[in-house]
Amino acid sequence: MLHPFTQNVSELTLKEIDAKISDLTKKFFQTRNPDAKSQIQLLLNSYKLEVSERQIKARLNNDNKGLDKLIDIS
Repeated sequence: MLHPFTQNVSELTLKEIDAKISDLTKKFFQTRNPDAKSQIQLLLNSYKLEVSERQIKARLNNDNKGLDKLIDIS
């Protein structure tokens, strides 16, 4: 489940997302409030999901380029 107050994650760079993940992880371990931890976890999941999706897209693009070199139509 994505957090409803997450900004548009797709507009952020990977560096910005990594910084947010690092900051939220630090805050997660600093708080003892279970409700706050739950909300932070939702935000973390949103950012981690975006990173995973970008990695999958990058792998698919790289795999497709590699296959083009293997197939000789002539």
